[in-house]
Amino acid sequence: MNSPLRTIDAALALERAGGNRELACELYQMLQKELPDYLTAITQHHDSGNFAALLEVVHKLHGSATYCGVPALREAAATLERRLKQGAEDGYSRDVDDIVREIRHLQQTPKLTL
Repeated sequence: MNSPLRTIDAALALERAGGNRELACELYQMLQKELPDYLTAITQHHDSGNFAALLEVVHKLHGSATYCGVPALREAAATLERRLKQGAEDGYSRDVDDIVREIRHLQQTPKLTL
């Protein structure tokens, strides 16, 4: 992906939470709690070639990322989701790598600073 998108965009997180700082932090913390499960599921479904299950997990991650101010992860999830919906199952491994990288970046920043 090599995108200039930021891993965390605090202003976007605040905007998505309607200006409510507490809600923005809560949404981000919820995502942080779910990241290990997303990482495990994405890796397992990718490795087993279970594209339907992978699409389901990536779709949920895309939704979560949309509301948490994490544009690079949101874009990585959107890209893989589009590819899987189009049936382009070959060549999707790079997109999975992008999501895994972004999840790991986020795990290094457990709190949202507003």
